[in-house]
Amino acid sequence: MIISNRERVLILLGAVLVFLLLYYLLIIRPAFLKQSMLKKRILKAQQELDQMIKLSAEWEKFQKDKSRIKKIIARRQKGFTLLSFLEKISREVGIHDKIQYMKPLSLTEQSGSSFKPVGMEIQLNGLSIDQLVKFLYKVECSDELVSVSRIKIQRHATGNEASLWVTMQVETYVSAQ
Repeated sequence: MIISNRERVLILLGAVLVFLLLYYLLIIRPAFLKQSMLKKRILKAQQELDQMIKLSAEWEKFQKDKSRIKKIIARRQKGFTLLSFLEKISREVGIHDKIQYMKPLSLTEQSGSSFKPVGMEIQLNGLSIDQLVKFLYKVECSDELVSVSRIKIQRHATGNEASLWVTMQVETYVSAQ
């Protein structure tokens, strides 16, 4: 059997095509799939790294805030209580006679924390706006880490006189020990 040149070229061309097809299927295509998979892994790892950096920054901020709070609580006078603090502020503002009641709040305590929240509910009747603003300013801007978490203000008019009836919740933290 004699093979002509034309048949040799076709056989050679077929062999090259089969070789190229096998080369593509066994080498090129798996390499591209592997590269695509590696790019996805790199992207996922970058996202995880970004998340870790963000969480690390939040953790550092939390630690700074915690140490700042510890310093504030340690700097307080011995025997600091929220009740005595509120009474002192009300005397400074001149509204201690307008206090209807002060009662402690039961706040949920987080286990494992070195601080426990304490709160008081206070009702004041017959306040002027100026007195309320002074009281709130002295509470919120004190160096004792005290804040008003909730406030309810009602206008109460008797004749020509108008005054405010205020109920508020004041909270702070104390050392858990």
